[in-house]
Amino acid sequence: MKRFAIGLLAGTTVWGLAACGSSPDTSKGAEQGEGAKPLPAAQTEPVEINIYSNNNASEQVFNESYGNALRKAFPQYTITYIQSKKGTTLPEMIASKTRIDLFWTSIGNYETALFEHALEFDMTALIQKHGIDLNRLEPSVIEAMKQISGGKMYGIPVATNSLALFYNKDIFNKFGVPFPTSDMTWDEANELARKVTRSADGKQYYGIASSRDHIIRMNQLSVPNVDIATKKPTLLTDGRWKRLFETVFINPSSDSGYRDAMAKLKNFPALDQFAKEQSLAMLVYPNTLPTSVPNELKTMDWDIAPLPTFKELPNVGSQSYPVYFGLTSQTKNKDAAMELLKFMVSEPYQNELAGKGVLPIIQSEATKKLLGANTAFKDKNYQAMMARKFAPITPKIPEYDTDVFRAYRDQAYPLALGETDINTAFRIAAEQAEKVIQEKGRK
Repeated sequence: MKRFAIGLLAGTTVWGLAACGSSPDTSKGAEQGEGAKPLPAAQTEPVEINIYSNNNASEQVFNESYGNALRKAFPQYTITYIQSKKGTTLPEMIASKTRIDLFWTSIGNYETALFEHALEFDMTALIQKHGIDLNRLEPSVIEAMKQISGGKMYGIPVATNSLALFYNKDIFNKFGVPFPTSDMTWDEANELARKVTRSADGKQYYGIASSRDHIIRMNQLSVPNVDIATKKPTLLTDGRWKRLFETVFINPSSDSGYRDAMAKLKNFPALDQFAKEQSLAMLVYPNTLPTSVPNELKTMDWDIAPLPTFKELPNVGSQSYPVYFGLTSQTKNKDAAMELLKFMVSEPYQNELAGKGVLPIIQSEATKKLLGANTAFKDKNYQAMMARKFAPITPKIPEYDTDVFRAYRDQAYPLALGETDINTAFRIAAEQAEKVIQEKGRK
């Protein structure tokens, strides 16, 4: 039976790559209890827990993100992180029979890897046993996990990500143009971008650009790459693709100077142009941007606005891109491992993550208000990252979804340059996608 999954997003950070829902949990116990209650007697004994991820994160990154906090909270546990590298790739881990107690990675990669190696384990009963209230968590990411697993829970989300609009105040001030606002539609954002797209002082300034892979993968329109029922590419049959490509790729690059400079880059203007060259006025990028280029950001005046909306979808932001942790079919001490997961979705730990600028997974207004409070950029509008409600997460077929996505995204650049028209580009991409589906289907 085919399993359906959410696609892997290239270039995600350790946090995976999100704004939480607005319905607070009214249970005081649920808000305070997870991680604060004494451990069951059985879990006060020494336990060894192996945590593995195939996202290539180093041990230092793991420790700074999760490991240090886990070891402090569970000093009786011996927590070992195993990094994916030569000798410890997932197939090599399976072959060597090295036990994986907890598996950690972002959505898409998570379930695909589990299914491929028969590592999935349904935690539904243990979630109930350990008193983990899933209603406290962002609902779209819980539903996404259940969707791909027939109602089972193979992973628990710990953090998530969204797209936001980062803007360079210096460029807007230079040209006397008002800053982006919190209620902009995409049409308004593109119009604002045109006012600062120009060549000045021997430098080309770009109005707006979006991180190509992220804006497609996490698109607000929730348009899937493949029709789940027919297993056919949707590029030629779903008009939302044309709406998306015209809005985020073609319209922003309509200026000839923008296109000429983009041709020299041989790519879209992106993070380097925003933070290093400081020639890009607005960049749509995941909420991880401040931790990606902190030194460069200290040299410029910048801020954050909510992602522009499509007028037919008011207040709808990007899709969520969560990070999951979960037990595996190999987990030795399941109760001990579940206590770690319970701690990671507790309010105290989620508060700690939020303070670091990581989007929390719990639906706590108090926790949301802490976002970015302990960063070097605490004066920035971190709340803009959570200002929109999440778009529904689109289901995908893991066997070939990433290849189909690549066929689609590869047409964005030539379209933005004006080297091809949208009908031709979409036809080429759809043919490539259909070929991939047929080839994968024969295996």
